[in-house]
Amino acid sequence: MAATHYRTLVIETGVLCNNRCTFCYQQGYRSMPGYPRLVPGEDVRARMLWGLQNGYDEVSLTGGEPTIRPDFLELVRYAREIGYRRVAITTNGWRLAHPDFFLEARDAGLTSLGVSIHGPTPEIHDEATGHKGSFHRASQAIRNAVATHGSSRPVRLNTFTVIHRGNADRLAEIGRLLSSLGVRLMVFQPGILSKSNFVEASHTQVNLAEVIDGLRRVILEGVEHGFRVKLFNLPPCLFRDVLNGLDLDAYERATFRENDDSRPGSRSRGDDTGYMRLPACEACALLNSCPGLHVTLAPQEDLASHFEVEIDAISAWQHPQLWLAGTDLLKASSLFRVVRKARLAGFPDVRVTTGGSSISGRAGIVAARQAGASEIVLVHHAVDPHSGDRILCHAGNDAYLAKTLDDIASVPRDGMGLSVLVSASQAAIDLLESPGMRLLSTIPFNLYLRAPWRVQDSLLYNPGMLSRFLLALVDGTVRPQQTVLQVPWPRPLEAAIALPLAAAVTAGWLRFDMTGTVMPTAFADRHYSVLNWSLPHLGGLVCAEKGELLQVRELQARSVRAQPITREALILARSQGAGAGNQGFGPPPPRHDPGTSQAPRP
Repeated sequence: MAATHYRTLVIETGVLCNNRCTFCYQQGYRSMPGYPRLVPGEDVRARMLWGLQNGYDEVSLTGGEPTIRPDFLELVRYAREIGYRRVAITTNGWRLAHPDFFLEARDAGLTSLGVSIHGPTPEIHDEATGHKGSFHRASQAIRNAVATHGSSRPVRLNTFTVIHRGNADRLAEIGRLLSSLGVRLMVFQPGILSKSNFVEASHTQVNLAEVIDGLRRVILEGVEHGFRVKLFNLPPCLFRDVLNGLDLDAYERATFRENDDSRPGSRSRGDDTGYMRLPACEACALLNSCPGLHVTLAPQEDLASHFEVEIDAISAWQHPQLWLAGTDLLKASSLFRVVRKARLAGFPDVRVTTGGSSISGRAGIVAARQAGASEIVLVHHAVDPHSGDRILCHAGNDAYLAKTLDDIASVPRDGMGLSVLVSASQAAIDLLESPGMRLLSTIPFNLYLRAPWRVQDSLLYNPGMLSRFLLALVDGTVRPQQTVLQVPWPRPLEAAIALPLAAAVTAGWLRFDMTGTVMPTAFADRHYSVLNWSLPHLGGLVCAEKGELLQVRELQARSVRAQPITREALILARSQGAGAGNQGFGPPPPRHDPGTSQAPRP
């Protein structure tokens, strides 16, 4: 599909789906009460019009599962009627397995089909999708598309495969299967983590080395048997020795996420959120079309080293209280290493923050304690209807904190403290009084408050808000040992106006902490904050001596060994791969499987 279209508008039509894939980033959205399941049809049509007005000639509908929309055929027909040359969908194939429905979709104007296949056998695929029979339906949808090839109205075809724990060592087998069905272009992508799927997906995610090994095998299989592999969420430089087996055509893409209001939410010209650069990127011929490596695939060595470098850049004498934030992607062993580094660097007070989305889970709490962390800080983020973060917009992280509190309660802390960081609001009172946080009544803890003027980016705030919050706290069933307003390194106006006012309205009930320093790793940058609720959002990281923001260094995958791709290598790879793949058209080539007595088959 990509080979003939360089401006593709992708529209997510909603999160509704008849599969339940363990690695799906939309899993968490479907479980939120009241979360909209489908984008209204008029909004989808308005986005299609935007695309035409801005020069896009192909529209691709994704989900969830777009075919289960009641108006699916109407939307396909509308796209063709207003002028799109191609209409594509990404689908699990369940409905399109029916020949009659498939023909209806083609007659409505469907020109391109991307079918998800996540295993070489029904057992592996169906376990991944959580829907028995989904493998046979997807395979039949592929056959239906292949049957149109050679006709006057062919439906272009490719497949999508997410690499997960159940299929990583069988990717070549998937390639052989799909090739035998007539697929000529196969898209492979590693499972990546987000706030909405990290609990399930972290158990099925495959490390980068295994991903590279499995993909190299299927790429070589394609070179031998005449199909092409296209990478998604992976830089081609990791496969420089098998470039001739890759589909390297770059195309411009704009995406409307299902929750976007107006302009597309992301683009694929190298500025996608959550990607990090490799040392090879700067000199690579694909720099402007390849975003780099997704941060949730980064080797632990690179993540831990980044924290260690930042620790070395901060003076323990000037910043004795160090908050370690953005550690969500660190495994327990890496978290131990980072906390231990901070203690050996001379920081007497090391606090590890978590918003509940840490892949290390309970093991990370144990590791932090063993390494010498002085405190675990549960960071609360209430529902924010204005947030672009979909889970924060609709649900907040209350449920994640409740699960983390259960883990903390099951771990002997041996002097390691516990605290909760909130904004002074009714949402914080509701959290503390919720059934999920009931354990706080049995565990000594401190309550930290964000300075409200920093959260609101103004010194003008309701002076009675803090006192009302404290009164509500006193009336509640959960009582912290002490309540502390966190104002790291106050600025002149804060010291002159805000802090004295806060002291006056709270009549001495509130302590003030002006010594904390949140370590400024790259995860303070929203570009990398694909998981992080652990960021305290205390309103800025400042140096004591200059009053300036502490420098945040770029995150790089330095331990990933790759050479830049040159223009000459691209030309050679394309000439060697010319004709292979065939963009999803034509019957499978004759082949003979080694070790069998079968004759070549169609």
